[in-house]
Amino acid sequence: MSDLLPIPALPPAPPAPQRRPSRWWRLTHPRTARQARLLAAHHAWTTERARQAQIDLVRAGYHLGPVPYGYFAVRVLPPYGVQRRRVRLVIDPVPASIVAAIYRWRVDDRLSARAITTRLRGIEDLALTPVDTATGFPRPWTPAAVTRVLTNPVYTGATVWGRTVAGRPVPPEGWIICPHAHEPIIDGQTFHQAQQLAAPGTGVFSPLLPPWRFPGSQSAFDFDIRSDGQGLVP
Repeated sequence: MSDLLPIPALPPAPPAPQRRPSRWWRLTHPRTARQARLLAAHHAWTTERARQAQIDLVRAGYHLGPVPYGYFAVRVLPPYGVQRRRVRLVIDPVPASIVAAIYRWRVDDRLSARAITTRLRGIEDLALTPVDTATGFPRPWTPAAVTRVLTNPVYTGATVWGRTVAGRPVPPEGWIICPHAHEPIIDGQTFHQAQQLAAPGTGVFSPLLPPWRFPGSQSAFDFDIRSDGQGLVP
């Protein structure tokens, strides 16, 4: 047993007296606040200007963002010779046939994204497998990747920008859409039917994406999987 007595608690320290702002601070503070307001206004102006420039590019039919599966990018050089961020989408025929098959299996056969994934993984042709843009290696099909294909209106030939802001979805009336920006892989009616089969609240609908049809009985990219799993056949 200890003979030491407990140390009594010390009284709280008195609050430090508030220092009166110096004369220099009083002279410079209004100027600093005004400079901060001017800087914020300039930042807002440049941000809006950059956003408007992106909107102008989309409305002119140029593509912004990652290149979707089924297309490849062609950089456009302006007439005055200064290369800017102007990209047009051109169909990559072999992957485009996979995109058309995914929509046909969903709309005609009523297959789920998981069932479509199982069917795609049965294809042994690596030329039909998506490539990871970060590593350059083939990336196996997943239900999420199939769902991204089924909900991307770019395959109707439209360039769409502004579907999300800071990771949050934007209502369709807030999208920037340029129809007929590039060659379509599927028609608008097929895309519309695929959205009607989506889970409630996940379909992509917009009055600027009318359900038009290809002139003819089918798309030029309608193929099916060979029985040996080695590729596609018409």
